[in-house]
Amino acid sequence: MLLIPGGQVDGEPGGTSYQKQEEFDLEAMETKLERALSQIQGAGEVTVVLTLKESAHQVLARDTQHSDREESSTTVILSRGSGVEEPVPLHRIYPTYQGALVVCAGGADARVRLQIMEAVRALTGLSTEKISVCKGK
Repeated sequence: MLLIPGGQVDGEPGGTSYQKQEEFDLEAMETKLERALSQIQGAGEVTVVLTLKESAHQVLARDTQHSDREESSTTVILSRGSGVEEPVPLHRIYPTYQGALVVCAGGADARVRLQIMEAVRALTGLSTEKISVCKGK
């Protein structure tokens, strides 16, 4: 089977050319990180706080018309029938993280701190100076 970029599987009857993308959920990402980081040996219970520099959003298709003196632009709308209309997305911009705070019982252990920082760096793209790992209660 061939997956076409719009989300339609080639040859699949009734497939749609546009499929809604999963929305980004910051709290769900923090929870996922907490579960993963708590599996690091010596970390213990983990709390994660992430901050965003830029949130996730979609760039929508626009129809631009030029005349001699002005330019007008409207969002392209896809009609689904029964009065259902949706804007046509061109692409999705994913969030940019600004910083991360990780509080865990094993935060005083240099080995645990290093492993946590490397894991957070790998999953968020943050540099290590933007990740703080602290010892919790």
